[in-house]
Amino acid sequence: MNAVKIIFLECTNLLCRFHIDKNVKAKCRSLIGQKNAWDYVMDAWGSLIDSPFKHQFDDCLKKFEIAYSPWPMFVDYVHQTWMIPHKERFVKV
Repeated sequence: MNAVKIIFLECTNLLCRFHIDKNVKAKCRSLIGQKNAWDYVMDAWGSLIDSPFKHQFDDCLKKFEIAYSPWPMFVDYVHQTWMIPHKERFVKV
């Protein structure tokens, strides 16, 4: 990953969505204990990262933040760990 930044200056390396999804699911399970809530969160996460258009992504992100406000630690985790530093490298849009 570090070599890409040095050798291929104009390239953007993509992150593995499978592993990001696996990581988010593990974190979600540890923070959200209810099964029905967990399914709801994962559906919203899938919609968010599969957004094909910028405006749709922004709408999904707002819905994600509002819907998961009861679990602020999870929302903060998604923002700080994935969305802020890496969204251009794994979100479909």
